[in-house]
Amino acid sequence: MNDIVGILPAAGMASRLRPLRYPKELLPIVFALDRSSGRARPVVAAEYSLTAMREAGIEKCIVIVNENKTEILKYFGSGAELGMKLVYAVQSKPTGLPQAIRAAQEWLGADYVCLTLPDTVFRPRRAVGQICEELRSSSGDLVLGVFPTAEPQNLGPVRVAADGRVVEVQDKPPATDLLNTWGMAVWKPRFTALLDQTVARWEAEQGPATERPLGEIFNDAIHAGLNVRAVCFEDGAFLDVGKPEGLSAIVLEGPEW
Repeated sequence: MNDIVGILPAAGMASRLRPLRYPKELLPIVFALDRSSGRARPVVAAEYSLTAMREAGIEKCIVIVNENKTEILKYFGSGAELGMKLVYAVQSKPTGLPQAIRAAQEWLGADYVCLTLPDTVFRPRRAVGQICEELRSSSGDLVLGVFPTAEPQNLGPVRVAADGRVVEVQDKPPATDLLNTWGMAVWKPRFTALLDQTVARWEAEQGPATERPLGEIFNDAIHAGLNVRAVCFEDGAFLDVGKPEGLSAIVLEGPEW
């Protein structure tokens, strides 16, 4: 059985949260109580996704950073406190998610890959495990975790057929009839190869600073005949805490921690 390797892209500049002067991935989003000691500790944004991956059985994650975000390495270190192995790859210019994933290419090999975002909170947290199970148990090449949202125009709405196939992925559409967004993804090496080829082509045609959305490559996968599927969490939730509106909306409590 193929191992699943996590990818956590944390090289962004957090421009939406200025004048924030430290990585948004280290923003405390909740204080967790250790019932045995009675002590509380802060849980930072990136820890939410890492914990969800660990609970899904993912033991290794590649964290993508830039040269100015060494605080993330200092905070999480080897990942031992999370029960994971963390390794770090550098994306010198944070030009988007496709390039961030490609920065981890040499560590992926024939592994399956699970992408979660370091500045989002989602429910249920077991969603990561469910999309991984869907990838393993189906003939899918790529599986998206899809969540309801009231602001699809700011995110990535997904059109899903009745049989679970993904028909279309939009990116921040000015108008849409969809009230959902993709929030995580897991895939097999066939999609890794397609992403690598696509980003290489973009850079050859438009230069290395080209910034285009990952949803564009999801659509390329559909058009190339890959089996792209979705698991929809109709009663779930998805918040982007990498912007002020997301931070003001977030409250975590109870069994989530």
